Amino acid sequence: MPAPPKQARGVEKRERLYAAALARFERDGISETRVEDVIADAGVSWATFFRYFPRKEDVLIEAIARHFRQHAMPLVEKARADRRTRVRKTVGRLLVALLTADEMAQPLHNQAFIEVFSNPARFAVMVGNGHPAPLIGLVAELLDEGRRRGEVSPGLDPGFAALTVTAGAMFPAVQAAAAGAEPAVSIGPALDLLWSGIG
Repeated sequence: MPAPPKQARGVEKRERLYAAALARFERDGISETRVEDVIADAGVSWATFFRYFPRKEDVLIEAIARHFRQHAMPLVEKARADRRTRVRKTVGRLLVALLTADEMAQPLHNQAFIEVFSNPARFAVMVGNGHPAPLIGLVAELLDEGRRRGEVSPGLDPGFAALTVTAGAMFPAVQAAAAGAEPAVSIGPALDLLWSGIG
């Protein structure tokens, strides 16, 4: 994956491409969106598009990476600062926040999340926090915090538990999204089942 541009001109071109692609995806659908239409809308060249987004679907992954950085990470930091908020509640809020659209319509957000699940390494690069699995890493940090607070079993491996919790709660949600259902509805029941072995 190419690194995000550092110069203002490159940043501006990448933002134009990003906005043009999302607008086309919203209007025409992902499969019907053609790169040539996106570059015409953005007023850039083919080479510029592929410099920033090697595949048109990478725009969707970028959208979820931004959502992760702008909504999920601040939510977790705020909850961690407030020691009254239970870790189980923070994990649930985190997963629901990730699945709840902000910048685009919910159906497109759902499709973007499916793309992230299909391409986790690309998502990690776009999040850019150095973790090979940013969501699992964030949940592992929360579970480790939970161990220190006595809310999570002391013998639990936070990394393995984070993988289990994330997969166990997100898989049904992503499947619901793929079927056109509200994805966040399944998070609570899935976490309730999983938490019995964690807390």
